[in-house]
Amino acid sequence: MRQHSWRLRVIVIVVLVALLLIYSSAVHSSVSISSTNLKVYRDGLVHVEQKLAIDELSPQASVTLISDKVENLVVVDKDQLAVDYEFSDKNLVIYSLGATQVDITYDVNTLTSKENDVWTLLLDIPYSLDVCFPVNSTIVYLSSTPNKIDTTTPLSLSLGSGQWEISYILQLVSGDEDNLSPTDFSQSSGMIPITYLIALIVILMVAIVVGFLVFKRKRRPNIKKALNANPQLMKEDKAVLEFLAEKDGKAFEAEIRERFPDMPRTSLWRLIKRLEKLEIVEVKKIGLENQVILKK
Repeated sequence: MRQHSWRLRVIVIVVLVALLLIYSSAVHSSVSISSTNLKVYRDGLVHVEQKLAIDELSPQASVTLISDKVENLVVVDKDQLAVDYEFSDKNLVIYSLGATQVDITYDVNTLTSKENDVWTLLLDIPYSLDVCFPVNSTIVYLSSTPNKIDTTTPLSLSLGSGQWEISYILQLVSGDEDNLSPTDFSQSSGMIPITYLIALIVILMVAIVVGFLVFKRKRRPNIKKALNANPQLMKEDKAVLEFLAEKDGKAFEAEIRERFPDMPRTSLWRLIKRLEKLEIVEVKKIGLENQVILKK
């Protein structure tokens, strides 16, 4: 009897381990990388955009990022709705049940370094990707041969998986022009003297500020019309609209998160998308940030 019970336990354990291995294999194979694009800025910041194709029946998917120190990480589905995730070391686990496509964007400051006039980009990547360099970049060293080199402006490389070291320089002003003073340079090139240019810029800035203040006083946002036309709005919706009105009708998503720290990031993003669907606000991409704007 004891021997029969022992055999039964062994069979149960073997079955459970087999199911666990099958589940783990399904999770890891449920995602494929459609594209990965890196954009290197002149200050060394690297912006990453990645598209994933995911099995909609899989409860989660895992992908390795190119760095363990990322900033401004955003994970959204094909409808640009935020998706829950966990990030540890380089591993990003996405809770993607129901999603067939996921877009990932983030910034990295630790991939580039500069010595004198030479910048160096170091990558250790588990998959192929494309890298776009700043305008007027010149590659001076490659640790290996890229899959493709596109020399049109801006310069871009297609890289395979593995370790890469890429050194490049940014085009500088020629030596003869470096020896000229700002006034001599403006006169020799037929340009406006720098002192006049600075004065003109200051005058324009003052005129813009005065005009903005006048316009701001005349066009104070009014959300009463939107509230009356949408009585179904929840308390959180109205609070965000009131905050936008206080900010003269527009605010960055980061400012809204700071104003409502108790609201989860995913819930806030869905709230904004709901207001956008009701055509109360519009969302514009400015640089790396989303700006939420009240519609007139």
